[in-house]
Amino acid sequence: MKAWLVNSNSNPNNKGPHCFEYMIRHNKVAAYFDDWNTQIDLIKKGDLVLLYHNKNRIIAVGCVVKGFEPHDYQQTMGTADEHWADVNWLWKASFDDQLNPVNPIIRTDVDITMVGKTVVNITEQLDYRLLLEEIAKRQAYM
Repeated sequence: MKAWLVNSNSNPNNKGPHCFEYMIRHNKVAAYFDDWNTQIDLIKKGDLVLLYHNKNRIIAVGCVVKGFEPHDYQQTMGTADEHWADVNWLWKASFDDQLNPVNPIIRTDVDITMVGKTVVNITEQLDYRLLLEEIAKRQAYM
């Protein structure tokens, strides 16, 4: 099992400010456009995925249930690639009315230091104990 940090590509400059909402609602992690999607193809069934949002925030943690799928789709700007893996979300942040996460996990709190790419293998740097502690702090009990 590997652990992956996947950027939600939600920066307004990425032409998809609500990609994170799409990924969470559709139980997947995805990478878009030719130059960004190569690493997502390495994600396998059973791997752990942390969905990373702007400003160093982890907004969802899940287990991959089906590896990458290539898919072409039409956008208003032309054709682009979407590569994704199906995920069973084990934890998701809560969001306010403007879709801002209210209880994200800060990546440095679980020893993740390397970012800057859409998909990063964080297997060696992730502190799993700290991750589970941070998830437990954010669990909602009904």
